Amino acid sequence: MYKIKLNGKIYNIDEKSDDHMMQQLVAQGAEIVAACGGAGICQTCAFKIKKGEFTEKSETEKMMDLPDEHRLSCQCWPKSDGEIELIY
Repeated sequence: MYKIKLNGKIYNIDEKSDDHMMQQLVAQGAEIVAACGGAGICQTCAFKIKKGEFTEKSETEKMMDLPDEHRLSCQCWPKSDGEIELIY
């Protein structure tokens, strides 16, 4: 279980869960836009890594050519405690 700070609040993310980070954040009350419902095609759940390590970029993220520090919360899990900032 890792702690992820978002908008000043700490969320617990289970890196072993089948639910990706976005699902876990939303379940704990985070307000994340996900126009595609977590399919990884709209980029509205994108975030910037401020601190921490996350899983390798998915093929979907690689195709989107996101900057290195930007990720999709519907496509990754943390590998350490961290802090993120939503882009949208």
